[in-house]
Amino acid sequence: MKTVSFITGHYYPSKRRAGFHNLADAALRLGYHVNFITVGYSLLSYLRNDYRIHSAGIRQNHNRVVSLRENFDSYVHFTPWHPMTLLLPPLNRLSMRWMDRYGQGNLGNLLLLVKKTDVFVFESGPGLFLFRRFQQENPAARMVYRVSDDIRTLGSTHPRLIEWEREIVPDFDYISVPSAVMLDMFPGVSVALDRHGLDTQAYDACTRSPYEAGTRNAIFVGTGYMDNDFLRAAATAHPQCMFHIIGPITDALHLGNVRFLGELPFTATLPYIKFADVGLGIRMFRKGFISTLTDSLKIIQYRYCGLPIVSPDFLDLHREGVFYYHPGDPLSCAAAMEHALQHGRHSEYADEVHSWDEVARTILESVSHR
Repeated sequence: MKTVSFITGHYYPSKRRAGFHNLADAALRLGYHVNFITVGYSLLSYLRNDYRIHSAGIRQNHNRVVSLRENFDSYVHFTPWHPMTLLLPPLNRLSMRWMDRYGQGNLGNLLLLVKKTDVFVFESGPGLFLFRRFQQENPAARMVYRVSDDIRTLGSTHPRLIEWEREIVPDFDYISVPSAVMLDMFPGVSVALDRHGLDTQAYDACTRSPYEAGTRNAIFVGTGYMDNDFLRAAATAHPQCMFHIIGPITDALHLGNVRFLGELPFTATLPYIKFADVGLGIRMFRKGFISTLTDSLKIIQYRYCGLPIVSPDFLDLHREGVFYYHPGDPLSCAAAMEHALQHGRHSEYADEVHSWDEVARTILESVSHR
């Protein structure tokens, strides 16, 4: 049995699910032994009140291999410090070479997992500083870079990490990006487009609608940066449509046809998406973050369910069934919503979506054949 180790900032038992959780689950189903290795976690995480410190069991599981189920282990690489951007630019400049030392420290119990790994899959983040060390300890292993984010646009990225990524990218065996706009991030290097997958079986098994019969419903799912101006304009112009907002977003509108449902478990969110009439991709503009939005997991979910999508015109989703509005223009917002409602659902949109098993298989088989 081959072993794949995922190097990520996520903690597997966390309530927050990310693409790396799904890739790890898929690798297990494909017959791999999986190590889910949490990095970028240290004493500084407690000083900065990192959300992960509140995850159940994380303190007890520092620097030890924890078997979560057969052939699936979790490891939290806890260190005195970890690479992160500092408060002042001069401090970042002074600490440039210090960042490299993250990969030179004592690996402890992690070393055994490293030596037994056949394929490493690195996420965008501080774990990249471990790349050379893992190569040194296990030169036969294959190296994958699953580019979850463009680190050049993240405010939490130390400038040395940007340099380091550029230095090591040519030495990866396989580079995978989830969005078409990320294909040109690394000139001169071969990059593969592997869009986010979906738990298609969970959607297929969902059969009960949460909506009242005969109603029209639009859904937004996200953690923030929702365009409230669009929501106000569209909800006011279309009082017959209910707008449902899932995520840690506060109701600042107080409109009768807008429901803020708060954060819901994954399974509780599914029916709101599957049985909606319109998927809302109504994000506010954030410089440098377009690459994470054009093929986001939410867009993939909307497509699998055949929903027309409403999107701001600074995003080009390169798909049929997307209706654009100009931010700040109420008439444009109302018109985009009207066109989406008239367009209706189209089941063929699901054809572009792959399961997480298919995505994981593509990545792991591709790197094995190189």
